Amino acid sequence: MLHRSRAEGLVVALLQDIQHSTLEEVVALLPELSWNEVFHAVDSLSRRGGIVLRRRGFSYDVCLPAVARKTA
Repeated sequence: MLHRSRAEGLVVALLQDIQHSTLEEVVALLPELSWNEVFHAVDSLSRRGGIVLRRRGFSYDVCLPAVARKTA
């Protein structure tokens, strides 16, 4: 089992509830974390395959891998 930081755990829990979001929405929905903490958590999770990060124009969408497979 991979170790997750508190911020990573909060991001994953949020995505389990809402399925899909933009990076900006994740920051807004997790006011207990700074923008930098969210960015670092999303970056780490994305590099390990824990979430999917996709660029959409000038923003980024994030979702769990299972949701990404359903929408592909």
